[in-house]
Amino acid sequence: MITLPETTGDRVVKFIEGFCVHGEGDFYGMPFKLDDWQKKIIYEMYELNDNGHRKYREAMIGLPKGNGKSALISGLGLYELLGSGVTSPLVAVAAASYEQANLVFGTMKTMCEESPILNNMVETFQNEIQVKNGSGRAYRIAAKAGTADGGRNSCSIFDEVHEFNNINLERVHYVLANNTAKRRDGIVVNISTAGHDLDSLMGRLYQRGMMKEAGKAEDPEFYFKWYGAKDTDNPKDEEIWKKVNPAIENDWWPIENLRRRFKSLPVNEFQRYHLNQWTRIEEQSWISAEQWDSCENKDMDFLQGAETFVGIDMALRHDTCAVTYGQKDENGVVRVKSQIWHPQGENYLDVQEIEAFIVELATKYKLIEVAYDPAFMERTAQVLLDRGINMVNFPQTHSRMIPACGNAYEMIANNKVIHEGDPEFTDQVLSAAQKVTDMGWRLSKGRSKRKIDSSIAMVMMLDRITAPIPKDDNPEVAIINL
Repeated sequence: MITLPETTGDRVVKFIEGFCVHGEGDFYGMPFKLDDWQKKIIYEMYELNDNGHRKYREAMIGLPKGNGKSALISGLGLYELLGSGVTSPLVAVAAASYEQANLVFGTMKTMCEESPILNNMVETFQNEIQVKNGSGRAYRIAAKAGTADGGRNSCSIFDEVHEFNNINLERVHYVLANNTAKRRDGIVVNISTAGHDLDSLMGRLYQRGMMKEAGKAEDPEFYFKWYGAKDTDNPKDEEIWKKVNPAIENDWWPIENLRRRFKSLPVNEFQRYHLNQWTRIEEQSWISAEQWDSCENKDMDFLQGAETFVGIDMALRHDTCAVTYGQKDENGVVRVKSQIWHPQGENYLDVQEIEAFIVELATKYKLIEVAYDPAFMERTAQVLLDRGINMVNFPQTHSRMIPACGNAYEMIANNKVIHEGDPEFTDQVLSAAQKVTDMGWRLSKGRSKRKIDSSIAMVMMLDRITAPIPKDDNPEVAIINL
């Protein structure tokens, strides 16, 4: 006879399915019905020890994107606040940024506001959910703010732990977790997709769980559940996709979504975010030579008088300067060319020659705009503005370059870019490496330190030429700050 571990999981499942509704998304306001794999996590995580207390005081749950992490952890957070029976419950919902913290906390608020039962039990505020007619609250924390509440939390939830990637963010995690450990039945719940640095908070939690699973470490109070591909798994194998994305089974995360993501993401990004697989290194080549070669068309022509967009990547000395320009046809395919300048005497660029080239482009084509990084181009931008050319300020920050790099990759991967095979342009495009940040990936010179200016200029131009912004046929000439 098999004896099942004693657990309060059934109580948790009844609370979530009986009281909680879905937040933003396709199932907004509908009752939260848990899948079997979600119930299994709950039953296991809420097992009791021989003394009738929690068996696990800390949990690490790893799931690929799209599998309902936020909804699941939001339901657990509300149970800890309203259903666990803890005296004076205090639930901290933490993430590296306010935006990330609000994904879970905002879902908890929506569940409370849209549920006819929970709505009568709590009052919701911008940063807090307070229990009516009693003590208890849930509150939001952004670790990047650099502070952590000193209260003794009965539950601390950490979303996307891979973003806790420096010593200050890790300290916030430590303070909150340490406060929670002071409560008799407190629990720390970590949930995340995989990271890229095993020498990090997230990496240490992951390796801790793997050591426990392998039987190499005694860690009785640590719960570990990881849905992810193995190093030997083929990232193209859809059976692996189904295995590590449990939401596919009931079709609320359709496999067609993953097929689209596989086509539009670099392989290692797909492995990390959608197979929950550690990539372990920060830099990867952003596209293959085969992908770039498949976009080559030596007979490509630019049409005089056609709408043309320009991106420019410029330094004043010791580096090349590239002007990459493009025209989009009726099928959304962008013809791309790049002109590259090298430093001359004393390693300075001939700025006037570069300015003259852009003015020439404006005479041959209908030049809509020039996107530039203002760091080294204030004088040139003003000169071109005075010549009647529309200038668009495009700072090369993470927030601008990360989505722009993703857009460029997707266009090249889907043959929405054509070029004439210029060898120097090709070398600069293929020399660009992929650098992962806590916000996503962007281009960098990588370890080779080869020039990549025309690649950066192309990314900027492709972002602007595909931007869903209505264009005035007769725009005022101006420097536009995006």
